[in-house]
Amino acid sequence: MHRLANPTRFLNLISTLKPWAVAVRLVCLATGLYCALIVSPADYQQSETVRIMYVLVPASWMAMFCYIALAGAC
Repeated sequence: MHRLANPTRFLNLISTLKPWAVAVRLVCLATGLYCALIVSPADYQQSETVRIMYVLVPASWMAMFCYIALAGAC
């Protein structure tokens, strides 16, 4: 771990890993959206409108986390 304390070595490592990390992130994002919005079955009471919760609930949790993190940073 001490070897990566050198900024030049760390930046070299990150520059080689960044394309792979972006590719994995995009594949995971696309798979998650596909499963949440297309594959998931409709609810018997709310029908197709229940799928919006797969987007809104994580977005609201992230907004609350950002608010708490900013409050803690102040």
